[in-house]
Amino acid sequence: MTDTIRWTPALAPVVLAACLPGAYTGPCAEAIGVDPIVERPVLAAPCEVEPIAPTRLLVTTTDFATGAVSLLDLGTGVAQTDVATATTDTIPAWHDGLAVLVHRFQYDYLEVVDPQRDWATTGEYALPVGCSEAPNPQSVAFGPDGLAYVPQLASPEIVVLDPRAAPAEALVGTIDISAFGDTDGNPEASLAIACGDTLWVSVQHLDRSFTRVGDDELIAIDLPRGRAMDLDAQTPGAQGLTSAGAWIRQIRRDPTDPAGHRVLVLSTGIERFDLATGDVAWAVAPEAFAAVGLDAMRLLQSFDVDAAGELAYVAAYEADFTQVKLWRVGLDGHDPTVPESFAEGYDSVERTLELAGDRLWYGSTRAGAAGLWSFDVSVWPPVRSDAPVSTGLPPFSLVAIP
Repeated sequence: MTDTIRWTPALAPVVLAACLPGAYTGPCAEAIGVDPIVERPVLAAPCEVEPIAPTRLLVTTTDFATGAVSLLDLGTGVAQTDVATATTDTIPAWHDGLAVLVHRFQYDYLEVVDPQRDWATTGEYALPVGCSEAPNPQSVAFGPDGLAYVPQLASPEIVVLDPRAAPAEALVGTIDISAFGDTDGNPEASLAIACGDTLWVSVQHLDRSFTRVGDDELIAIDLPRGRAMDLDAQTPGAQGLTSAGAWIRQIRRDPTDPAGHRVLVLSTGIERFDLATGDVAWAVAPEAFAAVGLDAMRLLQSFDVDAAGELAYVAAYEADFTQVKLWRVGLDGHDPTVPESFAEGYDSVERTLELAGDRLWYGSTRAGAAGLWSFDVSVWPPVRSDAPVSTGLPPFSLVAIP
């Protein structure tokens, strides 16, 4: 990496500064203003989105007073509950045999947990306070260099950590993405996936009241050079790949792409991003969801697709947010072209839906129905399990792991 990354000693004193509209002040100001590289990435490796043949689900749980981690065996349907502690706002990830916990709003740290050591914590990595007293990390992705790259909702920097180092020495630096900001200078970064030496990060363009002021994008980061990339030299400002929808919620691999460079993205519909060519198109247009009343920005919660890339399963709130229903819909014109509901009476907060073979798993928080429900989707309508698998505390977020 080059000096375009802001190198910061992990224990250096900082001055607390909130993100305000306009120019930044405070410790992060020296990093703001690094121009992106004006070029398109060349993807030499498949994107690491999720395992092709998962065997377990890693689940964070919470009752919003405390939090924990549970593990579900997809083969047996048996859960190990409370294998580790968590916070009330923890997103799970997995890398190289280790659980990685992203502790978000007002916790602001990454935690690595080793299941081979009885789920002991091997490192806690506080994020540097720069543009915000609460930088609010949203996700984590790992590059081929083994470094962790952490987008932050309240700071225009990607934090770079070395989880192999001691916590006091783990902060490698930050990568400036302020060129993609809107009037407040912050692009509100969220999800991240690595495709070899290129990191893709979703940004939302919100003002301080969380009102949309611009299109969502996937922006590219050149990891060896530690620089964001402007994908359109002809358009003023820095450009990523523009979402055709709103509120990018989840990213899945596209099973129809053997190269692993296309992804499916849940927004107000299901979009297909070709990260190699820059093409963006609808796999399921918003009009299909609007036909069944799912036409507001935050209704679609989570999704997964079958191995053929022909059918999607979606968890979505009704328009009045009284319950979550589960739906299926065909991709790219496959039946059913209008979503069909097959289960209702649930609640959830984060992404808690996962398809493993012919078994669909969904984590509900609703009182009296909390836990992991499973559905046999080899038949229509899908056959639901008699009762949910308990995760201890209600499920908050989950990921499939090897």
